[in-house]
Order: sequence, then C-alpha cells, then structure tokens
Amino acid sequence: MTERTGSDYLLAAVESEGPSTLFGLVGEGNAHLVDRLHESGLEYRYARHEGVAVTMADGYARTTGRVGVCTLTHGPGLTNGVTGLASADRDGVPLVVIVGDTSIAGRETSLQYLDHLGVTDPVSVYGARVETVETLPETTRRAFAKARERSGPVVLEVPADVQEAAAPEEPYEPKRYETGRIRPDAARIAAAADALDAAETPLILAGGGASASAAGPAIAALAERLGAPVATTFYAKGLLPDHPLCTGIAGTFMTPASAELVPETDAVLAVGAGLSGKTTRYGDLYADASVVQVDVDREALGRHRDVDVAVLGDARETVSALTERVSPDEGRAERVRRRISEADDPADLAFETDPDRIDPRTLTVAVSRLSPPDAVVTVDSGNNTGFPAVFHEVGEGGEMLVNGNFGAMGYSLPAALGAKAADPGRPVVCYAGDGSLMQVLGDVETAVRYDLGVIVVIYNDASYGIIRHRQHLEYGRETGASYDSPDFAAVAEGLGARGVTVRSLDDLDPVERHLAEGSEVPLVVDARTIPEVARPGFPPY
Repeated sequence: MTERTGSDYLLAAVESEGPSTLFGLVGEGNAHLVDRLHESGLEYRYARHEGVAVTMADGYARTTGRVGVCTLTHGPGLTNGVTGLASADRDGVPLVVIVGDTSIAGRETSLQYLDHLGVTDPVSVYGARVETVETLPETTRRAFAKARERSGPVVLEVPADVQEAAAPEEPYEPKRYETGRIRPDAARIAAAADALDAAETPLILAGGGASASAAGPAIAALAERLGAPVATTFYAKGLLPDHPLCTGIAGTFMTPASAELVPETDAVLAVGAGLSGKTTRYGDLYADASVVQVDVDREALGRHRDVDVAVLGDARETVSALTERVSPDEGRAERVRRRISEADDPADLAFETDPDRIDPRTLTVAVSRLSPPDAVVTVDSGNNTGFPAVFHEVGEGGEMLVNGNFGAMGYSLPAALGAKAADPGRPVVCYAGDGSLMQVLGDVETAVRYDLGVIVVIYNDASYGIIRHRQHLEYGRETGASYDSPDFAAVAEGLGARGVTVRSLDDLDPVERHLAEGSEVPLVVDARTIPEVARPGFPPY
C-alpha cells in the first residue's frame, strides 16, 4: 500500500471542509497533488485556462454556498488565474486556491519562481505558505476559516516537497466559528425607524448583502408594513420574484417601474447595497433623499456617499427589527402596488426589427420565457450585460450570477460550468458577448468533456459592443472595436457541442428542445444581433 502523503492529507482536508469538487489545471508545481486525486473522493474538473478554473470554482461557490476550491501550478499558472481571483475578491466569493510550488530547496532558482503571495495580496483576503508538512493541518484550517470569515479568495501555497512528504499524523478537524448574525444596535434601529416613518415616499433598496443573508421574506414583510416599494441592485435580482411591491432593478439597468417610483423617494433604506455609481446612476438617484444604510461590513457604511443613519448589522436581523418598529401604512402599500402593476413591462416595449439580425432584447425575452424559473443565469461584462439584467426574469429558486464589481470579460461561461458541475440537473443559461466568449472559447470543450449541458447564448454584434458605442458617443468614430466574428455554431460543433445560428425567433426551436430534454451536450446559440442596439441604461458608461 502506498504511504499517505501530504497531498492525500490535503485532499482529504478539502473533502472534510465541504466541497465535493476540485477545479484546476495541472502543471509541474501541482502534479503530485493532482495525481493523488485518483485516491480521493473528490471530483476533479480541469479547465483549458487557469483563469477559467478559478471562475468555475467561483460559480460553484455561489450556487452551493460552500467554499470553492481550485488548484493551479506555480508562476504563469498562478498569474493566469489572477483575474479570476480579482473578480471573486470584488464580489466577496469564498475560494481557496491551492498553488503548487517548487520544492523549498532551490525555490528561488526555479525557472518559474514567483512571489505568489506578493502578487495576489491585492486580490485576496488572505495568503499563506505551508513551510513544512507538520504545519499543513493548521495552515489549511486557517485558509478555509479565512475564506469563510472574510468571504473572499484565499491563496494557499504548497511546495512540491510538502505534497510528497509523509502525511502528518495529526487528524484534520475543520475550524468552525459560530459567530452568529450581527445584531444591530437598538439606538440605531430607533433612528432608522424614525427616518422611515418621517418619509412620505420611503423606498427599500436591496443589494447583494440582502441576498447573501436570505433576507427576501423579511424585506417583503417590512415593505408590506411600511407601504414601500422594493428596488434591487443588479446583484440582488430575483430576491423577491413576482412580489407586487418589487419594482425590479434600480440604477444603470433601470426597469420602467423603478424609473417611475425610485426618483420620487424621500428616504431610502439601503440593505446590503453599496450605493456605488451604477446603483445610484452616478449620484443622480437619492441625491435629495435621506439615506439609511445597513451592512455587515463597517467599511461599507458611507463608502460611496454620506448617509444619514448607518446601521451595522446583518440584513435579515436588521430588517426584522425595523419591521417591529415602523408604523404601518396600508393605504400607501396599496397605492404603490397599483402603480407598479400599471408600469410598463420591459418585455412589452417596442424593439427593432431586421430581416437578417435579431434585436438582443427580443432574443433575451424569448430565452427567458423558455427557461425554467429555477435556472441559474450567468451574465458576462460588456454591452451584453444589460439585456439579461432587464429582460431575463429570475423566478422562484433561480439566481443570476454576475461579475459587476470588477467587470472582467469571460466570466459567464466558466461560472456557468461551475454552477452546472455543482448541480448537473439544474438548467444553466449563460449569456455572453462574442468578444467575451472568444476569451474562453476553448472551454466549450470542457463543457463537452464533463457533460455539462449549459446553454450559451452569444450576443454576436461582431464587436466589443460597449466600447464601440462609447467610442462613437465620445469620439464620433471607432478604433479596434469591430471585427468579423467566427461561425460560433460551426466552432461549437467542432468542439463536440451543438450549435445553432439565430437570426429571428423562428430559429430558437433548438433552445426549447434542449431545455425540454435536459440534454448533457452543451448548446451554443450564435445569435446575430443588431449592433446598433446599446444595452439598457447607456449612457452613462
């Protein structure tokens, strides 16, 4: 029997921490660790690029609530993954990235030597190096604990000689902190309730923190008592599916109901929402309103603008406490419900027609109606972002994964693969621009290899669309933003997937069949879109 090694110990530790899947890409630095996966209970999913591997772990983490784990090799393996780390860091996604390194002896003379922890310090919440096999248990425990506590990516550097050494004798026990939810201060709750009661047109703005806290039902109860509409940021889309007091997204990707009611507010309760430029339309929204901000992160309070009342506390705990304090206003609630019901449905707006191309809004509405309500929807960065933001409905049990805080192109396909790996039976719809998909196109083959039957919808406007629109707006011309796109359907077929070219709604039958069959073969939809259609909310950029 082969002696247990540091790699065996580490893989068993990963299993005991909760993840069932390890993502990655093998190289010299982590070859031993990857080899020992044969003796592990973990599933291994390798990508064609390290950045994709990190973002697959990101998608897995967001949809499961577990820490996502991936392994990269040293040097360029790690640098290729840095964009994925930065995206997870900005969005607060808990990851542990195991970087296999050269042996301790002669490390700095290695061809691919790199100060991994120095490189990743700005894009991670913690970094640690396992110096000896004896320190492997405690360093691994700390890495997972930091990823959970600080909700972000952790880099764990494990030299090759530690991987190959005899396993530690110490049993591995995960480090669990029962911190509980942060309860708000009673005086802060009283001040917040007074501010909301004094308002004529209060509004609740729910952000990603509200989603992370599962605060939807609590927010609905507060809205019904207060008689306030609920708008969401992009990151909380789908928090209150079909609720009559929910106006949809406020900010850059404003829905018609939000466009009508949000500017009227004289007091906004921002729950787990950062009040960044895109959320406030660069300061235009809530400029004259009093602002109550709730967040578990002390540094987030007042980060983007001054607030009148700052409440440090968990979203669900704080909203529940406020519901007990605010005065009810059933008449206002009924007026708000009526106005929301009378607002335009984005899906009913007039769209462009073209004999050879489809309006991206028309396309998105159609795909949304074909998709089950509990689907995972992943969204990329660029001109394509706004179409699913506004026109794809997220139903009960569904979620939308977005990388809006860093805006890295090439996010949606890897995130979709991670989400599908986490739950193969759940429908996953990936939206991408042609430019963003080209950056990760090789990983369509990864979807084929692992039977990850995602639907990849490409808004193919043969350009870096948002840049082209911006260049024409600011400079009256474009440079380096347009090109001839490939035949994505043919490329998909060559990679083992199914492909279809879409120029009108009549071409969407394969999408309907794919969803009905629950196919394990990925479907790539090359939608030739009308390039003149800019995303909702443009400008501003």
